[in-house]
Amino acid sequence: MRKDKELLIELGLNDLEAEVYGFLLQHPEAWTGYKIGKKLGKPTANVYKALDSLAKKGAILMEDQASRQGKAVPIDEFCALVEASIRRKSAAARHVFTQPKSATYDERSYQLHSVELVLEKARQMLASCQAVVMLDVFPQVATLLTAEVAAVVARGIQVYLQVYEPLTMPGAEVVLIDLQPQVNVLSYWRSQQLNLIVDGKEHLLALLSDRLGEVYQASWSKNLYLSSMLHMGFSNHYTVARLRQLPGGAEYAQQVQAILQQQSILSSGAVPGVSEMLTRYGLQ
Repeated sequence: MRKDKELLIELGLNDLEAEVYGFLLQHPEAWTGYKIGKKLGKPTANVYKALDSLAKKGAILMEDQASRQGKAVPIDEFCALVEASIRRKSAAARHVFTQPKSATYDERSYQLHSVELVLEKARQMLASCQAVVMLDVFPQVATLLTAEVAAVVARGIQVYLQVYEPLTMPGAEVVLIDLQPQVNVLSYWRSQQLNLIVDGKEHLLALLSDRLGEVYQASWSKNLYLSSMLHMGFSNHYTVARLRQLPGGAEYAQQVQAILQQQSILSSGAVPGVSEMLTRYGLQ
């Protein structure tokens, strides 16, 4: 299937509708269903049904004459109609299906199979974070989440970033991960990683294709124990990376002490998920 036809189908058209609308976009004059059918090699009756459906969807204009000629609505106008329709339907769905306040806490793990869903889940997690973010992220994904991370920092939330290319994020604790001098971690991967833990209570682990077109593996969960363990594991990795990059000199011991003190806080009950886990499962 041609890519242009696939795109039209993703906008809500069926196979024949996409073919007819694509043809009319390429031939901007008005056409009868008979002539379109001849050009496309499709039955005339089916083409007229497609024209009627396209008119109802706002994709074409039908001439107010017995000849029933159809003319394509410009793609910008049609896309605007589709976007407005999606917004209306989304608002209605949110209103009808918003979870009640008494909804039970779900600690099961779920697989995500859409890149768009992975990114949206990450944005929602960042927006709902209350205390601390641990984010390990490859460059292409980092670019897509920069605004959301900056918004978290602006709310006064502690943000710890592990990045693989230089990144400036005022107010966040940023460490550039490398294996050894002159060796770039990215040279070992043909993919993009996104590992996010918020408040030690919720996590998202995702491995995406290098062009962000496919999900290789992605898992999301509010499992308290798993999220707390992942938080502590990534905070340890973050701390080791910072220690490895310290320069020598008289201030070295003082810098190490400060970093280790920060690490003790990152693994303590000051993290909401760790505190809740200890309350739920630890000694009374």
